[in-house]
Amino acid sequence: MRTAIVLTSLIIAFAVMIVFSFQALHFSYASSNTALAANVNVGNVIYLSVTNSTGGNVINFGSIFPGTSYNTNVPVTDTDSGGNIGANILVEGTSWALTSNTAVTFSVGNTLWNPTSLTSYAGNALTTTFADTNEIVTAPSLSTPATNSIIYFGLGVPSGTTPGNYIQTISFENYNASQSTYNSISTANAIIAKVYVQGTCYISLTPNTISFGSIVASADVPTNVLVTDSDSGGNVAASLLVSGTDWYLNGNTLATSFGVSNTLYDSAIQTTYTGSALSNTLAVTGITIPAPTASNTVTSNDIYFGLGIPGGTPAGTYKQTITIENSC
Repeated sequence: MRTAIVLTSLIIAFAVMIVFSFQALHFSYASSNTALAANVNVGNVIYLSVTNSTGGNVINFGSIFPGTSYNTNVPVTDTDSGGNIGANILVEGTSWALTSNTAVTFSVGNTLWNPTSLTSYAGNALTTTFADTNEIVTAPSLSTPATNSIIYFGLGVPSGTTPGNYIQTISFENYNASQSTYNSISTANAIIAKVYVQGTCYISLTPNTISFGSIVASADVPTNVLVTDSDSGGNVAASLLVSGTDWYLNGNTLATSFGVSNTLYDSAIQTTYTGSALSNTLAVTGITIPAPTASNTVTSNDIYFGLGIPGGTPAGTYKQTITIENSC
């Protein structure tokens, strides 16, 4: 009897387990609609990032003398990395400002831009408002998510520009006219341009030939023959130096001659043969050429010459070379 009762209990318990197991399977397969409808609106977007040739945000035109220029070949790359429409490149800039005194400037338009690298200083003048370069950054795509285009820059430094370090900010925008869309995201939209304007002085003599006329031996010409020394484009004051050669008959160094010191010079016009004797080595005259400026790009000063002919000098035409230099 004990054995039979135990077996019956086991059978009942097993049956109950089977019932609950089927109920569990029934609930696990209960279902409803679990699919979700997703949507997104992809808008037009332009990204903008500008860099120099090494990935930075500075371009350097180096050292330039006033009155000279740098070819329009300094590249700036405009990149759209992730947008989806093409865009025209727009550029603008600030005036150049001396870093030690920002009140000293020269024009924004002395920077030129061009879509093509040039071996000369040529192109379009930068302005203080955005101008369309008509250079296009093509639309990025899934296969080409980053596209770019290059604008090249050049610089001319005006005559009379004060020497020193100058900077300019060149800013970029990308614009799609048909979509009326500017760049939405800008990681870097400006380049800092730098240049060092060297201090220098120039020389231009008027006239470049002088004549003392006809003089007899033992006679002289007053120190009043004028030569004007002009600095047309430098940017610092200059000191005038002068030297000369001996006088030679017909300019022939093997012919009859008389000494260089028979030529006198002076900073002021003289009514007599007086002044400092010319020598074969450069001498400081004490005459100063003022520094040209942006508003007065040509400055000048005068030097006067006189000549005495030694007694006994044979008749003939004699020539001398006078050298004038500006030191700054």
